[in-house]
Amino acid sequence: MKFKNALSLQFTFMFAFLLFVVLSGIYVIVEHNRSKSFFNKLDERAMIAGQFYFAEDNLPIKMFRKVSEKFPQSLSQESISIYNDQLQFKFMPEDSIHWKESFLQEILKKKNLHYKSGDRQVSGLYYEDNSGNFVVVVSAIDERGFEDMDQLRIIMSAFFVASLFITFFIGRIFANISLRPIVKITANLKRIRSSNLHRRLSINTAKTDEIDMLSLTINQMLEHLEQSFDSQKSFVANASHELRTPITSILGEAEITLMKERDPATYKSALKEIVSSVERLNLIINSLMELMQTNLDNRDFQNVKVDELMWEIADELAGKSNADQISMGYHLPDDSTKSIISGNRRLLFIAISNILKNAVKFSEGKTVDCEVRYIDKGIQITIRDQGIGIAKEDLVKIFQPFFRASNAMKFQGYGIGLSLTDNIVKLHNGTISINSVLQRGTTIVLFFPTV
Repeated sequence: MKFKNALSLQFTFMFAFLLFVVLSGIYVIVEHNRSKSFFNKLDERAMIAGQFYFAEDNLPIKMFRKVSEKFPQSLSQESISIYNDQLQFKFMPEDSIHWKESFLQEILKKKNLHYKSGDRQVSGLYYEDNSGNFVVVVSAIDERGFEDMDQLRIIMSAFFVASLFITFFIGRIFANISLRPIVKITANLKRIRSSNLHRRLSINTAKTDEIDMLSLTINQMLEHLEQSFDSQKSFVANASHELRTPITSILGEAEITLMKERDPATYKSALKEIVSSVERLNLIINSLMELMQTNLDNRDFQNVKVDELMWEIADELAGKSNADQISMGYHLPDDSTKSIISGNRRLLFIAISNILKNAVKFSEGKTVDCEVRYIDKGIQITIRDQGIGIAKEDLVKIFQPFFRASNAMKFQGYGIGLSLTDNIVKLHNGTISINSVLQRGTTIVLFFPTV
């Protein structure tokens, strides 16, 4: 079922329920008023009957019947019975109803009693007279009232059914009008392919309603998809180039060496070159595997003390000849629990050490400052170098896999480290920011929330 039809049906059912409640309420009120009005007529009839009987108590029964038939308020299938206070009947025509003694006792007790027996309504009245006290019982069927109620039911039923059909078609019109923006969005989305991800949905400048917010959310998703596609294309192109270079070197070296007989020294030199290229290829493959693991969002987390992690990284860098370039500074609280973050220890080690290695590499012998500080319920790690810096146009692409800044080509590397670090930081719900000035240095700030 189409959504607009379902929406119209839901609207119709809601309206039907509301209309049914309203019409039922009206019917109940009208029926109550009809019954109350007819009981009032019966009360008046009982009072008139009592007055007539006790004023003309010498009239024979047949004469009373003729006179009573002339009453302008004569009721359908009327029955009149009069009893004394000993519950002995004083006036009861042949076609009158004989009432139970318990019912008459109830009238004596309550003085006035209304009662329903099927369609017949009964009014009992305790009548006091100078000649004694009596019970007058008048009953009748409100045939005219029932006919009016039957007509009211037919009118209400016809109105109810007609209203449902009208409501359904009006609901379809409003559903079409309401869903028109959604249909427009769907049509525009159908025209967007991987080849034209730059296209966006139109949005009102005011952004006043939910449709505009939906379009804005879809545009943001398309923006992310476009960036992801661009990054994927760049990754595939750069990865292919980086992998092709050592493989080409290996094949070329092997083919040249095998073209003719060589002396042992030449073979040894060729094998060294092949080993060097294989090591380079192995390094690229390992970096790609680490990058893939971070993209898989493997949350093998544990509590990690930041100061211990930084000491491990410093020890790992201590084996390098330029390790004395790094100046470590710790500003952590005495409460050791505030220096604990939740994360994958190995991945955090890779992320932070990558930044430190890059800082040392691009500083060309100058000091690299590393500061670890507790701030805003988190750990902030600031790494500041005095190296070659990064151009503004390169900063926006610096986290793309295999991207290398234009002034970094003379340094060894593959452009995977920062991309790997960025993925690891995001995996740990952290943030990374870079501020750099050419020939003055780069400052990278990492922030990880504490446990």
